[in-house]
Amino acid sequence: MNLKRKLLIAIILTAIACTQWMPAFAVSEGKPDLQAEAAIVMDAETGDILYGKNIHQKREPASTTKIVTCMLALEYLDPEQKVTVSHDVDLTGSNIGIQKGETFTVEQLLYGLMLASGNDAAIVLAEEVGGNVDDFCKMMDEKAASCGAKNTHFMNPNGLNWKGQEAHLTTAYDLAVIAREAMKDSQFRKLVSTAKYTIPATSKSKARKLESTNKCLWYDKPLKIESNGKKVTFVPKYEGALGVKTGLTSTAGACLVGAVEKNGTELISVVLHSGDDGRFLDTNRLWDYVFDNFYSTTPVVAKGENFGRVRVKMGANRTVVAGAKDEASVTVRDDGQAPETEIKFEKKELEAPVMRGDKVGVIKVYQGSELVSQVDAIAEQTVERGGPLSYFGIPDWLAIAIYIAAGLLILIALVNYRMKRHIRRRRPQRATKKRRKRRKNNV
Repeated sequence: MNLKRKLLIAIILTAIACTQWMPAFAVSEGKPDLQAEAAIVMDAETGDILYGKNIHQKREPASTTKIVTCMLALEYLDPEQKVTVSHDVDLTGSNIGIQKGETFTVEQLLYGLMLASGNDAAIVLAEEVGGNVDDFCKMMDEKAASCGAKNTHFMNPNGLNWKGQEAHLTTAYDLAVIAREAMKDSQFRKLVSTAKYTIPATSKSKARKLESTNKCLWYDKPLKIESNGKKVTFVPKYEGALGVKTGLTSTAGACLVGAVEKNGTELISVVLHSGDDGRFLDTNRLWDYVFDNFYSTTPVVAKGENFGRVRVKMGANRTVVAGAKDEASVTVRDDGQAPETEIKFEKKELEAPVMRGDKVGVIKVYQGSELVSQVDAIAEQTVERGGPLSYFGIPDWLAIAIYIAAGLLILIALVNYRMKRHIRRRRPQRATKKRRKRRKNNV
């Protein structure tokens, strides 16, 4: 093989190595410093991959498995359906302490599954849907494939790394496409975005107070961790976080499938085999990185912007000026043309008194038929309760004018009446004087 041919092959191999699994529109500098061994960020609307790290590498998913368990339960069961547990359930790992003979609604079990990551709830739901765990796992594989997963195989509904179930594997890419599909279901979105939920007491247990294991949703206190040899302080809670599901086992490490929305743009992210709290730092860094590098946020409504007047019933003034409480923006891809937006103002029905700063409506921003941003409209001044005529929609200033006009009319009427009465009294007197005068002349 001559030198030129060797050089050509080396160049081709280098090019392949450099481009393999590179995200669309990748930025070469300033990439996030992650603990995770595999990660991905996907545009939820288009499916474009905006960041990738070992996205097709097969890894254990831990409790992120429960995303598919939840999808199947929502597809085949009624949330209000009641389920009575017929046998003792294994309580290994995270669980909600389900006991034989307890009765739950499917919705309660789903909250136990997705907030508290109940392994026992996963088994109960799997058996209710599939009859047994093995058949349910076959349904899970089919569901994952229908979402676009390419390298996923489930051997249980909860993600525990049981001995002999080493083939329970997926990839960051597969979890992203699965979560993208799951988030199209409004019931799923409601479940995974809930921070706290209480399962009422049963005959065998007091009320169960559940808290989401996803700290990106609610944990607003600083955490100190070590990330790749550096000490980092950060707040896990992220503005616009929507859920989805955490996972943690000794072999899978800490995992998180997340979703976030910013001014109408939604992202799906996955981090696999990170640190316990590091997964939240990784996720926050990924979201910041993608929003900063691939999207632009444009204000379309200014804070304090005037949106006209809103009718106030029984008010001293008939209307109140409405202004935007905050700025409203849209976030769009840098590589595309910003779509046209339409702004609609939905007014509230108001009755006096209305105080300055009270909500008087909602300003909504649409791209096509999709609501992408909204902000409250508030009263720019106070409108006190009006007088009696305000019941008929007459403001006090006009009522005063009416009262004055009415008073003047009454006064004019009285003067006119007195004058006419005086004239009527004078006529007989004049007639009498004339008669007397004629009589006197005749004499």
